[in-house]
Amino acid sequence: MAEGGQLVDHSDGRDVVLRLRGVRTQFGDKVIHDNLDFDVFRGEIVGLVGGSGTGKSVLLRTIIGLNEAREGTIEMLGTDTSTLHGRAKREMLARTGVQFQDGALFSSLSVTENIIVPIREHAELEDETMREVAALKVALVGLPADTGQKKPSELSGG
Repeated sequence: MAEGGQLVDHSDGRDVVLRLRGVRTQFGDKVIHDNLDFDVFRGEIVGLVGGSGTGKSVLLRTIIGLNEAREGTIEMLGTDTSTLHGRAKREMLARTGVQFQDGALFSSLSVTENIIVPIREHAELEDETMREVAALKVALVGLPADTGQKKPSELSGG
């Protein structure tokens, strides 16, 4: 909440990694979000759920800079994203991950191999280290360890 022009942190000491304040998105005259406030704290996993056309993808696209907010601020790790350009913006986005509803894993690769794809692209790590990171990612989302060996078609959507 903004009080007296200052952002007041009501997070009880938890680190805010994503903060939206007063965000407005619109296309022409159609307002999608108006005066949206939203915090994500370190360690949280957030899912946006809603009916078709309610603005979930627009919000994600705005957060990562593919759409521009008409009003308000978006901060990642305490930095106003509207001030980032070039390398600084790429570095911030490299620390960000979103999954759109139509996104998919590579069907010919295992879950572990799918997780390794962006790691290989953005980091210089040994193969064994990348496999360890992938196993950690699987564990962090609460999936069984053997999930990494499965193909996307073997995963349950439930």
